[in-house]
Amino acid sequence: MRKQNRKYSPWVLAGAAVFGAAVLLRFVWIGYGLPHTFNADEPHLVNMAVSFGSGSLRPHSFKYPSLWPETLAGLYGLWFGIWSVLGLRKSPLDFAALYGFAPTGFYLIARLAAALCSTLALFAVARAERAEEPSRWPYGALLLGFSPVLVDLAHAAKPDSMMFMFIAAAWACALRFQAGGPRGWLYAAAAAAGAACSAQYTAAPAALMIPLAWLLREGGRPTSVWLLQALALAAAAFFLGSPYVALDFGRFAADWADYADLGRLRPHDAAAMARVVAYNLWTFAGDGSPAGAAAVLGLAVVLWRKTRRALLLAVPVAAYAAILATSPDGGWLRYLLGVFPALAILAGEGLAVLGGKSAWRRTAVAALALAPGLLLSTELAAGFGRTDTRSQAEAWLKENVPAGEAILLDVPHAGPRAIPSKEQCEELAARTAAAGSPRARLWRAMAERHPGGGWRVYRVKRSAGDLFSSPKHVEASQADGDFLDVRPGLDPVRAVRARWVVTSSFGADPRRARELATFFSELASGADLVKEFPSEPGGAGGPWLRVWKLRK
Repeated sequence: MRKQNRKYSPWVLAGAAVFGAAVLLRFVWIGYGLPHTFNADEPHLVNMAVSFGSGSLRPHSFKYPSLWPETLAGLYGLWFGIWSVLGLRKSPLDFAALYGFAPTGFYLIARLAAALCSTLALFAVARAERAEEPSRWPYGALLLGFSPVLVDLAHAAKPDSMMFMFIAAAWACALRFQAGGPRGWLYAAAAAAGAACSAQYTAAPAALMIPLAWLLREGGRPTSVWLLQALALAAAAFFLGSPYVALDFGRFAADWADYADLGRLRPHDAAAMARVVAYNLWTFAGDGSPAGAAAVLGLAVVLWRKTRRALLLAVPVAAYAAILATSPDGGWLRYLLGVFPALAILAGEGLAVLGGKSAWRRTAVAALALAPGLLLSTELAAGFGRTDTRSQAEAWLKENVPAGEAILLDVPHAGPRAIPSKEQCEELAARTAAAGSPRARLWRAMAERHPGGGWRVYRVKRSAGDLFSSPKHVEASQADGDFLDVRPGLDPVRAVRARWVVTSSFGADPRRARELATFFSELASGADLVKEFPSEPGGAGGPWLRVWKLRK
């Protein structure tokens, strides 16, 4: 007998199309800006991943846990095998030089991995929503599909999307266990939560779901042995992904003591920060989205129907809000990713009540709920395709500034890409090797495989308070390059015979860093503004760049 063709209802096809659009938004323009590194955090993580290629997984900084760069290092190893024909045609030195001069492939691989993780997280949330009612529409997963912050992070070589994937899986497993499932779901939730923390520390408060799922389980609380085993499994997953947290705990503690100094760099108003965090919770699916109101409605519904499930979903959200309100850096929306699945599931409950059983009514509710996020994410994705001022400035510098001249720039992500000359690479290789810096290998590779040309590249030395980064981390980063202390004005610039200066609206600002006011004042009076690259709506994206030429 011939098999009958399987027919799908128009609603199923429409849902698949909506999910397809959410996935497409994560991959469209995934290579934007390359070979520039337009996200401030991307270079640190990709540098760490490349450094693991030397044979040691010991991180040079514990600013991030190491699971994400370890994963990238594995992907880069596979790429090296293909690119070099298993090492027969090219050497590791050539591979390191490729990263120094043409890093596009390294960042593109990392961004594709992030977009894939973000996509898999959506399916985990949808599975959690439909676990007990397969006919339910996955409103929450669709809201996250068009959440602008998730679409943005899917385009970045950062660990947030990987963490979101693991934490979404942890929520799905914890809810299955809390509903009366076997203990394997508790262990799976614990392992996923530990892996999420090993991808990004900000997942740590969400691990509260493990004891809560055990405590609030339907059908009776299991034995305490189950909880102890689950917590041990979560810890094992964390240390398996970031082993040197345990192996080099002294330096890990020292790094975190350094990061704690961030709280003293800027004043902190806990009440104002609490309002910011509350606004972020309300707009987790985008400004103007009804997701926040739907989550409140969903919480009320679940409290009435399944109080224990409601507590499992709500308590970690409250814990996140309380912790972030006490942090001077707690206003970043991405720090709430650990409870995005819980918020989405609650919002899905509220929208399911509004949608009822009618397909047309469900469609209307879904359209109204998803429209704000869809519009914002589409606009965001379209922005990735815009010409960037940093690319424009790099092309102009290559045409107008002779090779070998000295240029003063800001931090790499804030301005045009500039290749150092061979002589400068040799000097930096020797200096960083003497200091024991892992970056010495990169400078040596760039010196030995230098294609010719390039400039003498200097960068503005900025304070930890200005960069809002930990002091020791800033000091170590600046020790690996040529940075100028320009607080006295233009004299240090003239001392190194730098004739060209590029300033950026994304970089140093005398209104924020008053110690640089003299430099900017003397720059305006002692140099000519020879070129501007404006950033404005309808035009190029990126920072507003200005190229100055010092008068003799």
